[in-house]
Amino acid sequence: MLAERGEGDPDRHDVDELRARFRTLPDPGAAGERSRQARSARGGLMAIGALVAVACLFAILGRLNNGTGAGVWTVAYSVGLGAAVPGVELARRGRTRWALMATIMGAVGATLGNALL
Repeated sequence: MLAERGEGDPDRHDVDELRARFRTLPDPGAAGERSRQARSARGGLMAIGALVAVACLFAILGRLNNGTGAGVWTVAYSVGLGAAVPGVELARRGRTRWALMATIMGAVGATLGNALL
């Protein structure tokens, strides 16, 4: 049978200290909330990157079908498309900062393609 320990026992002090530290830990629900926010950010970046990529692709195809000659604008749209597509994959893998930069570069390419036409 275990002997009872008194209040002055050093092991009791360690247990009380651990309990006090445990009570100061953040709420475990907060970690779940951060996880949901990160998942939402990844989904949003994937959608925006895909939208920029599809817009660049449709702009290239639409302008080439209208008889507009290929030129510098085609290169600008292609750069936009080439930057936005990896942004979708980066967002899927959780690299949201890189995905945001890739999507921004894709949007800059599309804007530059519009300006050069």
